[in-house]
Amino acid sequence: MQKIRRIHVLLVLVMVLVIASIFTFLSNRGEVVVTVRDWPEIQESGKLVVVMEDSPESYMRHGDTIVGEQYGLVQALSERLKIPVDIRLENDLQKSIVGLRHCDYDIVARPLPVTTTMRDMVAFTSPLKTDRQVLVQRVKDDTSAVYVSSLLELPHKPIYVTANSPYIQRLQNLAQEIATDGIDVQQMPDYNEEQLAMLVSSKDIDYAVCDYETAQRSASVYKNLDISLNISFSQLQAWAVREDSPILLDSINTWMKTLSKKKKR
Repeated sequence: MQKIRRIHVLLVLVMVLVIASIFTFLSNRGEVVVTVRDWPEIQESGKLVVVMEDSPESYMRHGDTIVGEQYGLVQALSERLKIPVDIRLENDLQKSIVGLRHCDYDIVARPLPVTTTMRDMVAFTSPLKTDRQVLVQRVKDDTSAVYVSSLLELPHKPIYVTANSPYIQRLQNLAQEIATDGIDVQQMPDYNEEQLAMLVSSKDIDYAVCDYETAQRSASVYKNLDISLNISFSQLQAWAVREDSPILLDSINTWMKTLSKKKKR
């Protein structure tokens, strides 16, 4: 009997050592063991961690105040859920998604196009609005580059987007639709869409892809911009949470329903 007990003890010790070794190996590789963080865990932590884009539409400092449509929505959600928000800024969408999946963030609060590719990585909230992507270029009489009047003319021209932009997938699909060997997509780290539009206006770059609302806002400031060419049809835009945060998702969607009812009044 004693011999059997000793064997059991040795087996338990071996299992503990194996688990500890695996954990150490993952830690050394920089991989985080992710735990579940849904609404109960968020409440227990005392804060809702939200990652946003640093842009005029989302979050921007104006003097002593912070402005931005998305920032206003985040503050309204904070009041509704009765929990403080910890806002982090990140323009790179891929980094935002990775941080979300690793529980560094609870919500990616920026308008994201609802696509099947993105659905494999996150859970989308109810749609905030619809929008589409457009090509931002200079008007015909103020450009040394070729003016693009058709999607068929996009190949072999450098098209700039923000780093890890969700529009990259659309441009790749577009390349297949027009049967070309590819569209020259250039990513610009640390730039938001409005800054790309500004670079087009100043002739530092010739073409960029932005959402229509951003492009329209930029064109009202920079009169030499042309935003007439659509890159996509209208798409639903939403925030993102983790797939294993159904309680948080339901809370956000319930709040969004109240917002929709208020808008209809």
